[in-house]
Amino acid sequence: MDFVTRSLAWLLPMHEYKNIVYPYFITRENLEAMPNFQMRDDDIVIASYPKTGTNWVLEIITKILQAAGKSEATSEERAFAKLEFHHPELPQTTHLMLEDSPSPRVILTHLCPDLAPPGIANPEGNVKVIVVMRNPKDAAVSNYHFGLNIMRNYFYFGHILAYFLTWDRFCNVFLSGEAVFGNFYNHVLSWWQKRHDPHFLFLKYEDMQKNLTDAVKTVAEFLEMDLDDATVKHIAKDCTFHNMKKVFENSDFKHRTFMARKGMVGDWTNYFSPEQSQAFDAMYREKLEGTGLEFEFE
Repeated sequence: MDFVTRSLAWLLPMHEYKNIVYPYFITRENLEAMPNFQMRDDDIVIASYPKTGTNWVLEIITKILQAAGKSEATSEERAFAKLEFHHPELPQTTHLMLEDSPSPRVILTHLCPDLAPPGIANPEGNVKVIVVMRNPKDAAVSNYHFGLNIMRNYFYFGHILAYFLTWDRFCNVFLSGEAVFGNFYNHVLSWWQKRHDPHFLFLKYEDMQKNLTDAVKTVAEFLEMDLDDATVKHIAKDCTFHNMKKVFENSDFKHRTFMARKGMVGDWTNYFSPEQSQAFDAMYREKLEGTGLEFEFE
């Protein structure tokens, strides 16, 4: 990590826990509480690396539960549910708030299985875990822009800090595995090992973009919600990127107002130099070859 990037990291309130860098709103105390978090039999979990479609899937699940008559809660009401977080807008850490939340709970996490609660890493009973994934190049670009918005909206000198965090610097950090929330490949592969466990469903951002109706149907079936085709199509229409962006922009939670940017596959081509793309391709082959996990990039 170059000198300027290290300086930016020093200026921003971050910390390291078990060799992974976390932002200030994920405290060591929260992370240490994860082994004791108690699951319920009807919990639904979304596990993901940041900026890979977490809130998109949350919107889909929310509307499925509403349509099935299982819950009236909105995605706005569930937006705080990132398990390891303590949102600046809220008085209490998420894992404590979830203890008093009505069922069915929809729990979000960006943790790897070895740091997540045992009931998520190795679920039992009727617990459902949906793992959302996205190609690493688009994930890197989306994380870059979200990081800039976090700086600009939450820190006094944020606009100055954002000026120095160039794409080239961020790209190098992401490729090195030193980005916030850790190494992308370590994260996705740690969850991918669970693919044969029937408690898990794996969704790819690119497949959702290609056929959202099929994705909604797949999620509904996984959650054992009996919805007719008309309802599935209606949910898919409500959950298009254009409609979700309007929902996010009107959120009471500041971070959700800039959650959605372009929502496209292949935006990385507007940022990556040929050399950066080649470096990512080499890492992609090294880490994923032979694992059965593949991504589409355009």
